[in-house]
Amino acid sequence: MNPDELKLTRSAEDYLEAIGLLCQERGAARVNDIAQRLNVKKPSVTAAVRHLADMGLVVYRQYAPIELTPKGEDYAEKVIRSHRILRRFMHEVAGLSREKANETACLLEHILSPEDIRTISERLPDPPTT
Repeated sequence: MNPDELKLTRSAEDYLEAIGLLCQERGAARVNDIAQRLNVKKPSVTAAVRHLADMGLVVYRQYAPIELTPKGEDYAEKVIRSHRILRRFMHEVAGLSREKANETACLLEHILSPEDIRTISERLPDPPTT
């Protein structure tokens, strides 16, 4: 299933995004790390991860790192990419501070369509070359 066809709640998307980022940054996502990143309690993480596992987006085994399935990886990448595009747009084009741009991107990534994100992406200036 195409990640654009699957619609998750904002909370589920936040969990997938956190898992995806932790896997990118640390090579693994653990319940403790997810709880810390999202500022939630470990039982909330466990319940959310079990729900994501039921949907076929993650592999969850107690006391083991959480793994994204290929479908989960695609969806997490979509959310991470949307967040980065929106954060950059809000900071570079709209002129918001980095912190406010990040907060706003977190809200908007859940409500804008993939087409909206593409349109915004097309309006971003080219990144500076080093």
